[in-house]
Amino acid sequence: MNEQRFFVKNGYFVHRFDAMNGIEELRNACIEACKLKFPKQFKSLAKYHEMEVEDKIHSEFQYELYNLINQKKYHRIFAQKNLAFFTSILGPDIDIQTNMYLRISRPNKVQDNIGMHRDTDYGNSAFEVSFSLPLIDQEEGSGLNVVPASHLLKEHIVEKIQREDVQKGDDKNLMGFLYAPKIPVTLNEENVKSISIKYGECLGFSLGLIHGQVKNASSMTRWSVDFRMKNSFHPLNVNLKENYYSQLNAGALSQIATEYYSINRNESTNLKYRKI
Repeated sequence: MNEQRFFVKNGYFVHRFDAMNGIEELRNACIEACKLKFPKQFKSLAKYHEMEVEDKIHSEFQYELYNLINQKKYHRIFAQKNLAFFTSILGPDIDIQTNMYLRISRPNKVQDNIGMHRDTDYGNSAFEVSFSLPLIDQEEGSGLNVVPASHLLKEHIVEKIQREDVQKGDDKNLMGFLYAPKIPVTLNEENVKSISIKYGECLGFSLGLIHGQVKNASSMTRWSVDFRMKNSFHPLNVNLKENYYSQLNAGALSQIATEYYSINRNESTNLKYRKI
């Protein structure tokens, strides 16, 4: 079974990239920032937790890094370098998440994670795909968990709770932490699969798939980034934040059509989109 057929059936896939432009620079930026912030204690990204940084300082540092890597738009560099792969899934007209997320998950620190969840419960759609890339090789138990084929579940019941360490609109919330998580209560733990991958690999999954991590069950700190993509013409939830996505690529036909209808505006009113 090829990668895309596996994706359709299971809701996720693992892909190996040859070109890591953008991600390599991003990883180096994180290492240099750690050396600058913790010149005497820092050993490696994997051993970041051994410095026993206080949660407040850790969160502030993660937010600094989050802003740094998004100013450089490293994920766009990576996506452009691997455009052939992404167009094979999404088509030539692609939007990419404007700001990627940086994940730093220390061992046994529940507060560093989002928990198991479905992104479609928070204003995203099943027309979007998330791509998670590790900055270092992941030990068994450090990677994200998925529930294969959970995008096809006929019963999905959640319980909404309030996190004490995340407030709506604060720095952690901007970094992708949920202030009011919706926990799947019908989740069968036996169906949860841990996906630990190597640097150069990517875990991709539908936003309708149940995924996440309650805690990092390994002896290393998991460093990874993730970002979402969608076809430019696919529908979005009306509640999604403005400018959440930016255009990455436009196919030749859509470029021609855009120029045409900018001149022949009256004809555009007669167009209709395919109903789903």
